[in-house]
Amino acid sequence: MYLGSLLLPALLALPLAAHGGQGSGDLVAAAAAAGRPPECSARTRRAIARGPTIWESARAPELPRYCDLLARGQAQLGGDAEAAREAARLADQILPGRAAPQVLLARAALALGSPADAARAFDRARSIDPRSVEDPHTLHDLARSLARTGKRDEAIAIYRALVPRIDLLGTADQRALVLLEAAHLSMAAAAAKPPAGAPAEGARSDLDEAIAYLREARQRTQTQLARDVTLSLALALDRAGDKAQADAALEGEAGDAAAGADQRAQAAARARAEAARARAADHRAQAAARARAADPHAGAAAREHAADDLASAAARLRTLDYLAVPEDRLALEALALERTMTAAAIARWEAYLSGAGGQGPWATAARARLDALRRGGGGGHRPARAATAGPAARVPRERGAAPPPGPNAGGAR
Repeated sequence: MYLGSLLLPALLALPLAAHGGQGSGDLVAAAAAAGRPPECSARTRRAIARGPTIWESARAPELPRYCDLLARGQAQLGGDAEAAREAARLADQILPGRAAPQVLLARAALALGSPADAARAFDRARSIDPRSVEDPHTLHDLARSLARTGKRDEAIAIYRALVPRIDLLGTADQRALVLLEAAHLSMAAAAAKPPAGAPAEGARSDLDEAIAYLREARQRTQTQLARDVTLSLALALDRAGDKAQADAALEGEAGDAAAGADQRAQAAARARAEAARARAADHRAQAAARARAADPHAGAAAREHAADDLASAAARLRTLDYLAVPEDRLALEALALERTMTAAAIARWEAYLSGAGGQGPWATAARARLDALRRGGGGGHRPARAATAGPAARVPRERGAAPPPGPNAGGAR
């Protein structure tokens, strides 16, 4: 039994146990969960939405302006991170030494692509008030900043605190993204452990935790990240040595993507996909025509690149922001192509093994899948199909591939 399968349900049960009471402490926690700093929140249930009281404003006349700046900055994070950063700076000038402006500065810096600046601002906020980062969206940004600045162990600890609260995040896609990020970070932690001895148990525990996160993501409402979740789960299972379940996940990938959709939604999705393919084909034809007009010898090169373009489109995932190890992109693309474009999948596995992936602990698992594909066995555990004489038994093959050997291959005619 996977350790992660026991750990994750316990983690997910924590919010219910932690918020069972109705005292003032719960109201403070609720305010923190909403991203409102304590100095901008009333202490009573009736007034919690109205901000500071008249007495608080009298003691600190600049408080309403400070709270307005923070509220505006929070709202601007998704669309104008530079404006959010400026609002945080102004708020810090009005009431220096508070944690909330530092939190807003950190989140804005991360949105602007500066994880190191974000990590420093988060450190300042936590030193002022450790509870200032308890809002789930803030926890998520804190975990990302730690992961992107190489503080993997700290990031994993934050994800473990965040996962029980993911239902407080706004959308199913955000919840799936948190679980994907946590899973890939746990896989990276497992890869960093020594391959033998007592620490190997720690590596297995990290891998089990990754699998538990991905199983949880797969059981939730289908999102735009459903394919990423399924492929990541197959990758983690394969690395754990469970090739049968990994291939079962790959076989069910298409069904998982359509689960929960009614027939009209599926028909609409198919129509959109057909239209997109038609537009892509038209664009490729126009590009090829232009290339032939410019160079009469360019047609063959355009045709050679067309198959690779199709393979890349087939392997393209929704997002790769969740990866903790860049070379895992090649592994996920290879898994995405194994059932449909064997030659392209082989190329992806070869690229993975020729790079950093070939030097890591998962090289053996990757090489096993590559060898199975070369033998014609599809996934990592299935044997190659035997060639059978007769036209009825012919197996379709990719264009340009050599025909399968017949029963008399190599013998006299």
